[in-house]
Parts: sequence; structure tokens; C-alpha cells
Amino acid sequence: MQEIPLQAIPNQRFSVAIAGVNWQLTLKVANQTMFCDIEREGEILITGMRLVANTPIIPYRYLNQGINLMFLTEHDALPWYEEFTKTQSLVYWSEEDGPSTNKARN
Repeated sequence: MQEIPLQAIPNQRFSVAIAGVNWQLTLKVANQTMFCDIEREGEILITGMRLVANTPIIPYRYLNQGINLMFLTEHDALPWYEEFTKTQSLVYWSEEDGPSTNKARN
């Protein structure tokens, strides 16, 4: 499991290379809730996904191709940009990292 550095700003778009693959994430705020869009190598995987704590963001194995992301937060708080550099982290893992909660959801 590896952490992806975030900025404590409400709307952000960034790219990260994971296992040699380019992922682009867009984090947005609307109505006091955070949402996420995810692209992998230019292919749109997820749009408008509401972010929740401690749950894989990509819901289906056929979309994640062995990589998934999750917000880790204290006390299951909903992800919120003001906490990104304090008590909340965005992490990713691969199937090589071992069992994940994602496998139970597929």
C-alpha cells in the first residue's frame, strides 16, 4: 500500500504513475461532499463517484485491473480536502500487496 500526496485544496486534478500506468484523478467539492473522477491511460473509469472513508473507490475488478484506491480517515470521517494533509490519506494498492477489501466486493 502506498500513499498518494494530496494538497489541502477543494478542487484538484493530478496524475500519478502506478505500476507504470498513468492514472489521472480529479477531486471535486459539491454540496459539502467530495466526488472523484478517475482515468487510466486516458480511459474514463469513474465519474462523479462520491468519496467515502475506508472503502475502495473503484467498485469493480474489471475496471481496476489489479490496482485500487481508498481514502483512509480517522473515525470513518468522510473525506474532506481540509483534512488531506492532516488526518486523511489517499492510498493505492495492487493485488500483489495481498488480500484487500476490494476482493469481497467483486
